[in-house]
Amino acid sequence: MVDALTFFIREVIRNVFEHSRSEAVEYCAQYWPSYDSVEIFISDNGIGLRKSLSMNPYLRIENHSDAIRLSLTPSISSKNYKGIKVDRNNPWHNSGFGLYMISRICKLGGSFLICSGDHAIILDKQGKQHLNTGHTFSGTIVSMILDTSRLEALSKMLAKFTRDGHRIASEIKKNGVYTASAASQMLYRDFS
Repeated sequence: MVDALTFFIREVIRNVFEHSRSEAVEYCAQYWPSYDSVEIFISDNGIGLRKSLSMNPYLRIENHSDAIRLSLTPSISSKNYKGIKVDRNNPWHNSGFGLYMISRICKLGGSFLICSGDHAIILDKQGKQHLNTGHTFSGTIVSMILDTSRLEALSKMLAKFTRDGHRIASEIKKNGVYTASAASQMLYRDFS
């Protein structure tokens, strides 16, 4: 469970400091062992997903809903696109796979919520739900509820979701395939 929680927290907090321009991150977590459940909440007061992803000249983002949807798509990033220099030997290079991987794992028995601007998306076993929040939040909020009884197979899930993500990315990006960074495919124990 420590590996899984480290993976989730690491990927979301990396996004805060790589994309949001926020100097702070707020977070809280709760573990309910009798329910096999962990909830993690992470937020920042940065520029939000729409403004961040708009730095990618190949993306057309008309509203906050588009930005959130794109942020959950593998290989979509404001820091990794055709023509930008990316050090692929750096295991921490930004590949646009972090939120995609997290959201896929959360859906397996928990839920994933992401909110930015005036929109939120919730993903869970029942599917996807779009919510208009009625107000505009400048930063980004991520809430993850994880079924801890399903986390023991996390390494296998990461490998499967990476393969799925590469396939999706190759269909989306006709001008080349971007692959997940090593950090987005590995648990903490794999770094040693």
